[in-house]
Parts: sequence; structure tokens; C-alpha cells
Amino acid sequence: MTHPPSPGAAQRHRIEEELVDLLSGMRLLQEPDSRRLMVGRLRERLADHGVNDYANPRDQSIEVARVCLGDLAALVDVVALFEPAAAQLGPLHRLRHEVDAFELLAAEDWTDLRPALTAHRPESLGWLYQRATDHKTATPPSWCVSAWDVFVYLSGQNAPPRGLPPSMLFLVLLEHEVDTETAQVIRHRNRRQASLLELTADLDRRRAQVNAGDQTPEPYVYLVVQVEPDLAPGSAGYTVSHYRQWQGAQGWHSRRHGQLTDVAHAELEATVERIVQQMEIEWSDRRADVAVELVLPVELLNEDVAWWRKEAASVHLEQKVLAMDYPVVVRSLNRLRQPEWHRAWRRRWEHLQAEPAHSRLFRSRPHGPAYLTRLEAELTTDPRWSTLLLSAPPTPANPLGFKEVMTALRAGLPVIVWHRTRPSDTEFWEEIRDMTADGRIARLPVHARRARLDALALEPHADRHNGRHLVVLWDDPERTPELHRPDDRPGRPA
Repeated sequence: MTHPPSPGAAQRHRIEEELVDLLSGMRLLQEPDSRRLMVGRLRERLADHGVNDYANPRDQSIEVARVCLGDLAALVDVVALFEPAAAQLGPLHRLRHEVDAFELLAAEDWTDLRPALTAHRPESLGWLYQRATDHKTATPPSWCVSAWDVFVYLSGQNAPPRGLPPSMLFLVLLEHEVDTETAQVIRHRNRRQASLLELTADLDRRRAQVNAGDQTPEPYVYLVVQVEPDLAPGSAGYTVSHYRQWQGAQGWHSRRHGQLTDVAHAELEATVERIVQQMEIEWSDRRADVAVELVLPVELLNEDVAWWRKEAASVHLEQKVLAMDYPVVVRSLNRLRQPEWHRAWRRRWEHLQAEPAHSRLFRSRPHGPAYLTRLEAELTTDPRWSTLLLSAPPTPANPLGFKEVMTALRAGLPVIVWHRTRPSDTEFWEEIRDMTADGRIARLPVHARRARLDALALEPHADRHNGRHLVVLWDDPERTPELHRPDDRPGRPA
């Protein structure tokens, strides 16, 4: 008696067929020279698996699919290297995550849920993704165009210590966006999965919250202080504006709470201290953690802002610095004022947020003439370069540091890291590499705060610790002080 193939086997067969069709239609596989180069690179990546050469594009595609079905991430990386703008990259990403989800999804997810969600492409997809992930990332990966794409991607994300996995919460939220029949499929699926995971009470609670219009809170609220050179004739001071940002029902809110003009350089620390104290008083009932960001012109980026005073010393207390209580990062005023740089900035940020594990850290090592041109060219070749480690701090004594910063900003890199007081050595490079490896880049401001706390624990010898001198430029294009229009949010049509 012949038994029908299992759902897993059937889906594997479907994915292999789709993969062959996608590859054989690519220009990369059609042209003999590019095909040989691609196969050669695949052999390097898949050292334990040989890839045979074929002259016919479809035969070659069948061979590549056979070898790579167990490691589609390597195939996607190689295809993106040779043809980064290929239309097939989006579907290839989806297939890769579907393979990863084989062991995670039940048979009914493939047979019942997949057809319904594949056809559903709501305008609110980005907003649903944000809420399902507790706003830990700004947007879903660019290849996620349907509800099924987002669901499959979230199925591979780690579940929180308590509560529903992101994929289940996404379906809870999606229930209100779909037709009655699909909503019933979603409810049945979530009920079955919650019973298996012993999360039925959590599921009922979240459904009740969503039905009542409750929103998932953003874990951070932000105090953003913007320092801009005064343009008044004869002024050598700065205009200091401060904003408070939080996540609300309709997206991000950013409200300016004050502005001071003609602030001398020597008064910047005291001005920020007063702003922080005012914020702490008025936000005393906020449960979310606070992060502090300073938007600075390039000439101020190396200021020791994380060690600026939060509270002055008193009879019984030592002085407290900002680094003690907050993640503190700097941001670029120069890029904020250069809208022609924003597209590259936004694209790299989206890539970083969507796939932090594939984000790359570049170490700047100046050598030879025209180094900055070569640096920018190399950064531009790969959208995964998200972070630059400067060769040395940007100071008047080291003008190359300023040029490295501006080069990285123009190339769109959202993250720049450096040591405030000396050139980056091997020890510092390895420490930053550890902070950003395996997706940890997504929480770099938190890791930087921990390093600073470690340094504070060594007082009066904190200078010996790299955390004392660590500077992180962390620039989110979706959450600027002057926010975009309400209709310019992830998931809405351009």
C-alpha cells in the first residue's frame, strides 16, 4: 500500500521546485561566466558539499537546489553578493525561512494557514510586526510582503521568557485584519498551539487586550537632546532643543518640550543636567525605561556625554553621571540636515533591524592615498555593513577621525563606534566585535551601558576599562526628533 508523502516532505518538495524555478530564471544562472563564478563561490561556502558544473541553466539550478536546500542562508548570501538587486532575492529569503520553520510548524500551518496568509497583504503589515515584536525592531525584512512572510519569519524568532511567542501574537493581532473564514483558521491554530505550549491563559489574556484596544507598550521612552550651532550673527553658542518620544497607539510620538538659545559650550553639560532632572520629575510615573540620546554636530561627537553629570555631589552622596542610569548614545545632526543621504541610511537601518545576525562590523585601518574613497567604496558594496569602528577618535588633533565619521554617514551606516581617547587597538576591536556578533548589534546601546557600569564599578580606576571611553553613535532614521508625517509609517504604501 502506497502512503501519501508527509506534510513536511511535501513542503520540502514544493520549496525545492520553487527554488529551481527561481534560480533558473536569474540572469546569474543564464550567463556561463557568472554561473561558473557563482558555483565557485558556493563551493567555498559549502566546503563539505561539492557542487557539480552543468552547462544548462536549469540543470545547474537543480544541482544548486539539491546541495543548498539544507543551507539556504549560504545560497542567499552568494546570490546577494553577485546580484544584490535581483527580484528573486525576496522569494529566496522566504524559502530560506520556510526551510528553517520545518521543525517549528505543524502540518495544518502549511495546509490551512499558508494559503490564507499568503494572499493577505495588509497596509498595516509593518505596524502589526512592530507590535508583535514589542517594537524591538522598526520594520519587518524588506522581503516580507505578505502576512505569511511575516509569520514564517517570526516563527524563527526567540520567544520571550514569559508570554506568547511573537508569531502567535502576530496572528492574534492579524485576526482583526482578515475575513471571517481566515480569522477562524487563525483562532483554531493559536488555540491548538497554546494548548501544546501551556499558554492558553496567556492567549486568552492577549486576545482580550487586543479586543479592548490595548496596545503593547514600548520598553523604552526616549529623551532626545539636540544641540545645533546658533545661526545668530556673532553668536558662538548653541541652540539646545529637547524632545520626548514614546510609542503610542498610532506609532511614534515626538514632542518638543523646550528650546534654549545662545548656550555656551561650557554650559552644555549643566543644561542637559537640568533637562534630565525635569524629565525625571515629569515622568516619575512612567514604568518604561528611559534612554538618552544627544543629537550633535560632528565637532561635538567626541564630547564625554555619557559621563556628563546627572546629579551633583551632596553631603552624603557622590556625583552621579548619565551612564549610571541610562543607555546613552550620540546621533548625527549633520546627517539629519542632509536629506539626500537619508535613503541609504534608511536602507541600512532596515537591513540591520530585519537581520541583525547578518549585520557586519567594518574596522577602519587607514593606509595609502585616497583611503577615504576606498573606504566608502568598500562600505557601499555590501548593505550588510552597518557598523564602522573608527581608527581613532574624531578630534581636532586627528582630523581623519572627522572624515571617517562623515564618510560613514554619507554611506548610510547607522552605527559608528570608537574609543574617545586613543586609536582603536586589537583589544578594543575584539571587544566591539563581541558586542555586535550573532545579532547582539540590535541591542548595542544596552551592551554599551553594561560596559560603562563595569567601568564605574572600578572607580577610582575606571580609566583602565574600555567601557569608560566607549562612544556609540546609534542613529534610527524612523525616530528622528522631527518625526515623519503620520501616513509615512512602515507597512503603508509609498
